[in-house]
Amino acid sequence: MENEIRMIADCHNHSTQSPDGKNTVREMAQRAVELGIEHYTITDHLEINKFYDEEFLYEEPVRESSVLVPQVIREFEGKLDMHYGVELGQPLHDMKLTERMLDSYDYEFIIGSCHMVKGWDDFYYLDYQKTDPYYLLGLYFDEVLQMAEWGRFDVLGHLTYPLRYIQGDFGIKIDMSRYENIIEEIFRTIVKNGMGIEINSSGLRQKIGVTMPDEHYVSLYKKCGGEIITVGSDAHRASDLGKGIRESISLAKKCGFDKIYYYKNRKPVGVNID
Repeated sequence: MENEIRMIADCHNHSTQSPDGKNTVREMAQRAVELGIEHYTITDHLEINKFYDEEFLYEEPVRESSVLVPQVIREFEGKLDMHYGVELGQPLHDMKLTERMLDSYDYEFIIGSCHMVKGWDDFYYLDYQKTDPYYLLGLYFDEVLQMAEWGRFDVLGHLTYPLRYIQGDFGIKIDMSRYENIIEEIFRTIVKNGMGIEINSSGLRQKIGVTMPDEHYVSLYKKCGGEIITVGSDAHRASDLGKGIRESISLAKKCGFDKIYYYKNRKPVGVNID
């Protein structure tokens, strides 16, 4: 059935303008053309709390992207509907820097993400045999709620990101019912602020084996009045672009959504799911 679903959009992916990307912006755009992705948005990393770290030094890549991406968009005009986005990580960790970054660049689409909570490393690097995952998840959802209340982004990225590692890599089963109330509050705040959530398909090709968030939370978002859903492969290489997108669109449809959205000039544009 998934093969019959159009590749409407991929609104979360990374190029070599991100520290962990493997293919250039042009190579990613070319792959999007080959896959027949109708609306393609490049969203390279901007990790606010790592901005000045010697390992990352985001200032120059971010500036380069502001010139490079519009050039590539023009090059592919007529072949690909391409848009300039960013994945904004940990925006609350340095609000002055965040505001400068958002005011300095003409992003069409902003994903708000939390890869690590204040005082801790990325969930990817933590040892959950030595750290209480329930404590960390409590900190995480508190910070995500604060982000939603702040509201200067368009879509919340991969809500259940920590489970990729806690459950997927470490095999620790989490009773997520403990967080149902705060997740519902996050969703209601997002809806109130006119924002959306993404279905991130990267979990389908990782050990966790489900989208982030999964069906339960996509349905809960719908029950909370949510309408805006984007889909993204979170590809860091061209060979992963588009993977899981059809499954994500099918999931959205199953949960009662009839449109998938992409963003143009910070405005959501809905595309009917056939």
